[in-house]
Amino acid sequence: MYEIDRDIDLPASRTRYPFSEMGTGDSILFRDEKKAASARVAAVRYAQAHSPAWGFTLRKVEDGWRLWRTK
Repeated sequence: MYEIDRDIDLPASRTRYPFSEMGTGDSILFRDEKKAASARVAAVRYAQAHSPAWGFTLRKVEDGWRLWRTK
């Protein structure tokens, strides 16, 4: 049998990126290519789970890599 626990707080979101706060056209700059690639994967997974209409793209820019929310 299982016990029911009440009044247990839900842990904070595990995402380290502010995807939920991003609007169309907003971007995040990454200096490290591996971190940028990891963030792109996280963004795609976030969109699939929370808002499938959202889109993200990652591009090389002069000072690193930039991840944009496109939709």
